[in-house]
Amino acid sequence: MPVRATLGVQIVGLLVAVSVPLLALLGVVALDRNRQALTVDAQQANRLLGELTASAIAHELDGARTSLSTIGEVLVSNTLPSDEARFALAGAQLKAWNRSRLVTLYGGPTRARLGSLHLPGDTSTGPPTLPAELDMSHFAAGRVVRAGAGPGRPVLQVSAPVRVGGETEPHLWVYAELELEGLSERVRALAEAPPLRDAGAIMVVDQSLELVLAADRSRLGNSMRDHGLFTAVTGHPDFRHPLTLSSDFTDRGEAWLGALVTVPEPAWAVIVQQPHALAYQTLGALQAAVLGTLALAVVLCVLAGVIGARRLVRPLRRLVDAARAIGQRRFTRADPAVSQRPDEVGDLARAVDDMSAQLETSERSLVQETKVRAALSRYLADDVVELVVADPSRLKLGGEQRLVTVLFADVVGFTRLSEALPPQTIVAVLNELFTFATEIVRQQGGIVDKFIGDCVMAVWGVPESGPDDAKRALEAAEALRRWAEVGNRRWSRLYGVEVHLAMGLHTGLVVAGNVGSEQRMDYTVIGDTVNVAARLESVAAPDQILVSEETRVAAGPSSRLDAVGERLLRGRTRPTTVYELRP
Repeated sequence: MPVRATLGVQIVGLLVAVSVPLLALLGVVALDRNRQALTVDAQQANRLLGELTASAIAHELDGARTSLSTIGEVLVSNTLPSDEARFALAGAQLKAWNRSRLVTLYGGPTRARLGSLHLPGDTSTGPPTLPAELDMSHFAAGRVVRAGAGPGRPVLQVSAPVRVGGETEPHLWVYAELELEGLSERVRALAEAPPLRDAGAIMVVDQSLELVLAADRSRLGNSMRDHGLFTAVTGHPDFRHPLTLSSDFTDRGEAWLGALVTVPEPAWAVIVQQPHALAYQTLGALQAAVLGTLALAVVLCVLAGVIGARRLVRPLRRLVDAARAIGQRRFTRADPAVSQRPDEVGDLARAVDDMSAQLETSERSLVQETKVRAALSRYLADDVVELVVADPSRLKLGGEQRLVTVLFADVVGFTRLSEALPPQTIVAVLNELFTFATEIVRQQGGIVDKFIGDCVMAVWGVPESGPDDAKRALEAAEALRRWAEVGNRRWSRLYGVEVHLAMGLHTGLVVAGNVGSEQRMDYTVIGDTVNVAARLESVAAPDQILVSEETRVAAGPSSRLDAVGERLLRGRTRPTTVYELRP
């Protein structure tokens, strides 16, 4: 015979069974959302600190460029009355610059040392020869070396051509060793400030992954090639191009959140890192709050069952009737005689009333949300979705004429790859390629119109246009080509294959809008402009970017566009003037 449980036990069991799992689920969701928010905050903080450090480096180099050029002009100036006047003025400028202890003048094809300008109290004579690896045609930054006795102080070799009469003199240069103490202190200050509070959290490496700036001076020159961030990043990024990335990584057995920001001149990269323990330190308090809430819920359930069991039978029947009505989607209210009670039963009755009102409101909201979701499911691009949310009247068939730039990027030799590799590998490569292609297009202000097999079609100028759409399309094509080079290192290592893209761009008028039926439609562009871009892509060689005359004009002057000549594209009666975007 089954054991008969008292009403109090049943109520306690019911309340615990209903409330605790729900609260536990909400707690898990809250912890997960909080962890995601903390991750985003930490990554944003890392990127911001990296950008501030990169900005400080760029500012320091700008000051060096200006000061060196000015000092060089003064040293060779023929407008001052005497050598003493020139050296006095140049010395004053060197002292005002206060970033180098001497400046050395070099000249002639052999880069012979012509003389040095010292700050008062400096006993060094300057380098005997100019470092051979410096490019003397413009302001250049070389390697970080140590100067002075003992462990030395870190200095950056910099040089600049001398201007005479407003023109650059090809056989005269000034050289200096830029003191990095100020930058080191700036890096230390950024790292020791909240939220990192760790002097070693920010480091700067050069293109060879050697440490050039760090709070611990003894580590300068050490190789960072085995650092966890570079292990987590696929390939070796080119620091000569602007790049910002974030990644989780493990280093010395500890989990970290890190960011890398490049400084194109002098091809350095800033590394900002913080351990997971710091990024997620507030999760412990939230976990304790969740457990406390669960414990409190259990206690309240027990109290409610014990105190209210005997007085609940009759009012509960009325509440059951009200609940049944709500279950039948008749959002009624509890009996006033029950809801006006000043005890837990009255609270429950009023809670039923509130629940009924909230469910009624939620149902209306859910109906509206369902309509919006059904409408938005017809669109693929996020930009188009945002446009429709802002203006629902655009959810209708039809279009408008727009001036756009269309990019087609196609995998060359895809049939051969499909025959040589398993389908799972082909799908993995294409998914990775399309993921980064989509991100690149969005970063440059375009939208991915569609994927056609192994081909990507992207458009600039819809749903909103900008004055530099064509230029952004060219930059996206170049970025996609550069990324494919990085991706090939990974694919060659994992799958033994390389992916080469052929790309074509054309600018012209199209009809942009919704095409399809009332049940299913796509936002796309249609017109001869799309056909020309596709034809240019079809005649492009692997890793080649072909651009039409219209795109070249719309993008503005560029020294990297080489004329290919006129091509008679398939399906067209007149030849098309074609240009190639050089790497």
